[in-house]
Amino acid sequence: MEYNTVNQIIETPEEVSELLIALSGMDIYKQTRETEYVEHRALLCHLLRNKLDMRWVSISDFIKSKGKSYDHATAIHANKMYPIYKQSRFDYYDKLESNFIIKSQIEYSQISKLEVIQKKYDTLEKDYFKAIKKISTLTKESGFTYNEKKYRGLEEEQKEMYDERAALVLKSFEWKQNNSEYEIINCAT
Repeated sequence: MEYNTVNQIIETPEEVSELLIALSGMDIYKQTRETEYVEHRALLCHLLRNKLDMRWVSISDFIKSKGKSYDHATAIHANKMYPIYKQSRFDYYDKLESNFIIKSQIEYSQISKLEVIQKKYDTLEKDYFKAIKKISTLTKESGFTYNEKKYRGLEEEQKEMYDERAALVLKSFEWKQNNSEYEIINCAT
């Protein structure tokens, strides 16, 4: 296979991908297992891992973003297999690789670590707010009697009926309290 030669400094995975597609003339993200496509995807994994220092998950996420199903284990396998593929067509892959002058200002391994930390932070933040909500609910209910807690779960119509009955019970307490005051009788006999 013939390819064009390009001399440019590459800094991002996107640029690596575009240059590889331009040089090879093939859509490396095509859903196929044909040897040429597999080998060129292996070269992509090799470049992303060894030149840009990307993590496996970041490599698989990048390839997935292009429409190709790919997981981190596939990226690892492709990277391990690339030297074997290169042996069978050494001149071709050696010349192809020489076009990739990669200089990255960004440490992609650190970016993916930051993404993992961000996801963990988001999860912890959600859990934190759930816990705060649960604590405030429990705090509000902690001083309530069993009946007061049940009352909060009633529908409006049921609450009205409950309030009417409770008012009668409270009135009876007043009546009993008033009677007890009048029961004390002082006799001078």
